[in-house]
Amino acid sequence: MIDIGFFFDRFGWAYTAPEPNLWHSTFFTESEEEFDLYVMVVEDWVHFALTPFLPSAPAAQQGRIHSVLLRLNQQMRLVRFALDGDGDVSLIADAPLHRLNDAYFAQIVEAFVYYAERLAAELRRMLFDAHYASPLIREA
Repeated sequence: MIDIGFFFDRFGWAYTAPEPNLWHSTFFTESEEEFDLYVMVVEDWVHFALTPFLPSAPAAQQGRIHSVLLRLNQQMRLVRFALDGDGDVSLIADAPLHRLNDAYFAQIVEAFVYYAERLAAELRRMLFDAHYASPLIREA
């Protein structure tokens, strides 16, 4: 089995391995917002999750925010938004285990950092302010 810790080491990030085949790291955006990154190996796949990216949407905002997330999924590269069982929004990515190398791992992690820095604050504001229209996110 592959040791994902090797990639975190090469990337220069601290991590823990809370259980077999699961690694956890954290990072901060330029605005000092903290995110948890989880990487799990299951069979022939490596699953990445930045979770939670956003808390569960208030009932009145669910349609709006889910619509925005679906549109963003069509525009984003390497990563996509998903809802967990509690309605929290995660940013996820999957990679075939046999294709994972330093460069591919770095691309995925850099995509997580990029979208966290660019979208998290805007989406959170949209989530809790029904009247806010983000200049970064076009709504239908």
